[in-house]
Amino acid sequence: MAGKYPPDTDNIDELAKFFDETDSMDLMGLEEVKIETKRAPEKELVHLSLRLPREDLETFKRVAEKAGIGQTTLIRMVLHRYLERLRGRGLHP
Repeated sequence: MAGKYPPDTDNIDELAKFFDETDSMDLMGLEEVKIETKRAPEKELVHLSLRLPREDLETFKRVAEKAGIGQTTLIRMVLHRYLERLRGRGLHP
């Protein structure tokens, strides 16, 4: 069988369709590429005890589980996004 080449496109739907329908053994013109990834430096985290209404915590738990992350990670993300919006509007001290 003649080899196949991936389509020359940036359209994610076309690429997904191609790779869904193509056996990787039939691919031609590809070479192995090693990609190094670097994590962004983590900011220093401090411990905080926080009281939340039970209903809010249950909502955080459900959303976090659906997203595949921990509930404290989700809470931290929500607070961070909220504060970024305030900073963007110049509403922080």
